Formats: sequence, C-alpha cells, structure tokens
Amino acid sequence: MPTLSKKNTIYLLAALAVLIGMMHGEPMWTKVSSTFIKEDKPYGPGDFRIRGDRVISMKLTEPIVTFKPMEERSRPDVAEPTEAWMSDVKESANRRSVRILAGALDNPLRTFEERAQKADWWLAPDWSTAYLATGWMDYHDEPKPSERNTPQLTKLFKSTNQGQDWQQLEWPEHQDITFLRFLDPQRGYLIGWGPRIWRTTDGGANWTEIPVPEQARDPQDERAEFDLVALGKDGTLRLAFLVRDDTGYHSQIHVLRWGENTPKLALRLPEQTVTDMADDGSNRLYILSQTGLPSYLAGPDAAPRLSQVSIQRTNGVDVLQTFDKSVTGYALYTTPSQALLFDGVDESGLRPRDLTALSLDGGRTWKQEDEGSSAQGGYYDTQTGTRWRVSSYSLYKRMIQ
Repeated sequence: MPTLSKKNTIYLLAALAVLIGMMHGEPMWTKVSSTFIKEDKPYGPGDFRIRGDRVISMKLTEPIVTFKPMEERSRPDVAEPTEAWMSDVKESANRRSVRILAGALDNPLRTFEERAQKADWWLAPDWSTAYLATGWMDYHDEPKPSERNTPQLTKLFKSTNQGQDWQQLEWPEHQDITFLRFLDPQRGYLIGWGPRIWRTTDGGANWTEIPVPEQARDPQDERAEFDLVALGKDGTLRLAFLVRDDTGYHSQIHVLRWGENTPKLALRLPEQTVTDMADDGSNRLYILSQTGLPSYLAGPDAAPRLSQVSIQRTNGVDVLQTFDKSVTGYALYTTPSQALLFDGVDESGLRPRDLTALSLDGGRTWKQEDEGSSAQGGYYDTQTGTRWRVSSYSLYKRMIQ
C-alpha cells in the first residue's frame, strides 16, 4: 500500500484544518507578522495602531523581575529575585511605566518612556498629532491626615511627528486626566477625577473647564469617574454614569455638543451600566450596556448581568439584541459600510473566547462569529474596516466592512 510522504501529510493536515475551520464558521485571519513587537520587554503589544507597514503603540509596562541562579540562592528550592526591590510590591508599582513604540512594523523603536501606573492617549487619523496623559503615585507614601488619597502626579504630552518626539504641555500635576477625546488636533476634551471636564480649541495651549452634571459627583469620593465618555462622529460628547434616586438605580446619558457649555440630560436607562456607544453620523445612537446592577450594588440573589445593544430613537430606546449571560460586551462600532459591529468575550467554555456579532440591517438581525481564544491585544480600524489581533507574538488581520 502506498504511503504518504511527510510533505504530503503536512499539506493534507493543513487542508483539513482549513476545511474544519470553514465548517465551524471560524473567521479567516491573515498572518501579517510572526514577531510583532517581540523584542520589547516585558512582552506586550500595547494599544497599537497600524498604517501600511508602520506601527505606533502606547504600552503600559511592569518592571522586569529576574531571579538568581540556584547556586546563589539562600534556599536552593525557593526562587529568589536578583535585587531586593523585586520582592517589594510597592516598589514594583512605583517602577511601572508607559512607553511609546513607533516605526516599521517589523522593528518599531522606543521613542518615549515615562513612569506611570495609568495612561490614556489620542492619535489623529493621519497620525500627525498625538496626545498622551500619564498618572503616577508613590505607593510608599501614606495619605496626609487632611487627604483621603495618596496624591497622583499627572502629566500631559504632545507629539506632532507621528510619535517620534514628545513635548510636555503645561498642566496642573494634581489634576487627574483619565480620558482624552479629540475631534481633531486642535479641538478636544480632557476628562478626569471628580469627575471634571476641560476643553481646548487651540491644540492644548489653553483649557476651559466645563461644568459636569451635579448627579455625577459623589461628596464621599473625590476621585469619582464617569462610567463611559464617548465622542461621536457628529462631534457630540456623551457622558454616562449611574445614579440612584427615588425610583432606584439608573444610568443617565448627558450630551455636550461642540460650542455648548453645559451637558444636557438625554436618556435614562433603568438598572443598566453603559459599556460603549457608537453613532453613525446621521442621528442614530447605538448603546451597548449591561442589564442589572454592578456587583457592588446587586444583592446575592440578583439575576445574571446581560450585555445588550440598544438604539436611541426619537421616542425612547429600543432593545435590538440581548446576548447570552456568558457573553460580555466590550465595544460597539459602526463599520465603513454602516454595519454595526459588536465586540465581546464568551466565557461559557473552559477558556474565554473572543467573538464578534455583525448586523447589516441596523441591529434587527446579527451574525455571530467565534474568533478563537482571547487575544493578547487588538483593535478595529473604523476607517479601513480592518480588525487586528495579536496572539503568541503573531499579528493577524481580517476585514469586516
């Protein structure tokens, strides 16, 4: 009986794998790189963006911890860090940093690094301008008697050459910046603890504070935040936060149009926490939320939380889709062809699996796809319709338009 050669066996197995993938409806990914940002240690792709053969990434990092060889340990059977600080949790937190990597897709270089435990950034669609906000606190410090929290040092940076060089902008270091939301390189918002909002019209040279809804503030929490801040294609800033009143808990969504100075109440969503929002630029607002109360408010007998997609209409809100209780929704997009894309994770199996759901008819029907085991990083490019993901140093892409 003839036998298959090793080469033919490999081809047969590969074809079988493709066939099985097609039968199960799994998305077809194209591998772009097998060593994506592999050389930057500790490993992690960060929050990256890709244009052609160029990449830029904002990456939060932990300090690298190394261990002594066995013959140098005080106890050979117990791992011992090379330096004493590596065993200190607070010192390790102090040594966290944010870095910017930019350049060729196969070999981006580190162009910026700043100590930070938190960071957010905004990158212009043409990459001409980027803003970066960092926050760092000394974990060895104890709050003073007059303070509730350890002070945080906040810094704001700007780049005008695709992330190659950065300049620090004037900003009060005690005023936190949690989110950056910009319409273009000159016009945008900063949102920080309090919560507080600032707006610029001149590229960050000057900032004007905007009053926030009183219901968003918590007298007992000076670091209160919005649940979600979204800047729409129409230039409208939308703020979502949970409120308790005589009717119970509900999320409020306030809107602030460019040029206006006071956010206005637009919607109330009973017992829901808003996760994301997307608008199509033609007065349709889609809302991704979780029904039920957050765990810190819900009782032990509360029903499971469900991710659902809704659409705001002139006479209220209609629920378009509710996903299984094992599915958590993280993001909602409108694609270049005006389809609606849901991005989430299914935790019904032994390991979490990424999934998407696509609606071509405004949310009436959905096609759900299993994208495989949870990735180490990725994003959806709403300009090109390209979905990117990173798994085991490899970069993949697929088109969803």
